[in-house]
Amino acid sequence: MTEATTEWFYIIGGERLGPVTFPDLKARYENGELTEKTLVWTKDFADDWKRAAEVPGMREPSEPPLIPATEIQNHWLYMLISVPLVMAFAEVILLRHGTASFNTGGLPGLSFLLFFFANTICALLDQNAVERSGRRDAVNGLLLWILLLVPAYIYLRSKRTGLGSGPLVAWIVALVLGGFITAAWPGGVYAGAGLPKCDSKASLSMVEDLYPDIPINFGKAKAVSITGVEQVSHSETLGQRKCRAVVTNTSGIDTPIALTISEQDGQYYFHVRFDGF
Repeated sequence: MTEATTEWFYIIGGERLGPVTFPDLKARYENGELTEKTLVWTKDFADDWKRAAEVPGMREPSEPPLIPATEIQNHWLYMLISVPLVMAFAEVILLRHGTASFNTGGLPGLSFLLFFFANTICALLDQNAVERSGRRDAVNGLLLWILLLVPAYIYLRSKRTGLGSGPLVAWIVALVLGGFITAAWPGGVYAGAGLPKCDSKASLSMVEDLYPDIPINFGKAKAVSITGVEQVSHSETLGQRKCRAVVTNTSGIDTPIALTISEQDGQYYFHVRFDGF
């Protein structure tokens, strides 16, 4: 049998594929479908499978070998893993400075959009770093996952570069910790247990929604920012929490408001009025 007719087999994702000719096998290696770690076999190997990189003639003699996975720069991957934590702290800082509409209000989904863009940019920069190292095979076909599901990109990229599932686990841990940070911090998300706090996102969102409809708000001005949020009283027996804050509206006026949160038959009710009226 000549080289052009010798049958070769290879394994991808636990599935044995083939037979193909050696020129076809080499073409698959060069376009990144096969990596240097892909197991291949032909009858001359007897009972042993070999890595593609060990097969003579698989790459041109003048072509440098693929760099070891340990030499690939991973700093952008680590940045990608840290995005959930960074965004959680950014959200907390913005909330502390009175930017109540960061996650709710005038620009819906801003928090999600920032999270999406941060993930996407870090993933694209990581993909570029891997490609520049000569390991295009490690990120081949992963652009769609970058745009649709970053955790899948992290998993596949890490698996192909010998990092295992550790980076994906680290990203999930960072995501969970980020959620706890925003939930536990004053002004964090409402966890659904008991009356919402005065400075919870649920309460601030309701203030923004109800503010234009306050009876003596004749100009229907909208809330721009909410500051000075504090609790006035709280009664578990009555199922009621009273709060006060200052709303800066679209007319540029700072208006003191009073917020009453009450529970009736398992439902939460919010009442907003100008303080003193």
